[in-house]
Amino acid sequence: MSSYQETAQQIGSKVSFSYIVPDFANPTGETLTLEQRVELLRLVEDLNIPLVEDNPYGEIRFDGERSNSLLALDCQAKGSIENSRVIYCGSFSKVFMPGLRVGWVCASEEVINRLCLIKQASDLNSPAINQRVMLSLAQQQFDAQINKAKDSYRKKRNAMLAALADHMPSAVTWTKPEGGMFLWMTLPEELDAAELLERSVREAGVAFVPGQAFFADKSGKNTLRLSYSLPSEQKIAEGIKKLGAIIRAACS
Repeated sequence: MSSYQETAQQIGSKVSFSYIVPDFANPTGETLTLEQRVELLRLVEDLNIPLVEDNPYGEIRFDGERSNSLLALDCQAKGSIENSRVIYCGSFSKVFMPGLRVGWVCASEEVINRLCLIKQASDLNSPAINQRVMLSLAQQQFDAQINKAKDSYRKKRNAMLAALADHMPSAVTWTKPEGGMFLWMTLPEELDAAELLERSVREAGVAFVPGQAFFADKSGKNTLRLSYSLPSEQKIAEGIKKLGAIIRAACS
């Protein structure tokens, strides 16, 4: 047995499952490459643990080539979904309406049966009328709605990237997502995004999420998440200009 396999077994005894948002992840907006997906599947196989693939943003791709889901790759390797250890979670909330809170799970029959029992015991299942409304919408308008959502978010993403290029100091960097709703900004190490948030809201009326909230070890003080899903292109341009001025002042 290799040292890698021994290490995997030792770690696996302490880990119950793996969780990943593979496409346009919240908060970074980044996407796993095909090589990273294959490596992750190999790792969970060696650890002998299930993999939860949470993919609410996967349909909202504006640029680049779409990657196969981890579930699809695992089914291809294993020959059947019944042999797959991947539990795929999807959602209608990001492309139709968030208020109905309807999503789906795709996994082996054994997993689905257990999840149905857990769901029923926890909240007596989602309202039937919500599910029926969403089913009707998905059957009639899913592809058209996806295209509308992609067109809207693409324009907003482009507006934010353009505004960042115009107004941020050179010491600030950010991701350039090919889809989804978020991008990730890294400030100079001496800056604290939480402190900047207080000033930004007070002086400019601009809010963001400090990056430290996404780190289990409380690091990442100089990072933050920006979302372009809600504001208009004009509001995005105005907000980034104001935020850029505050960051420039903090840097100086």
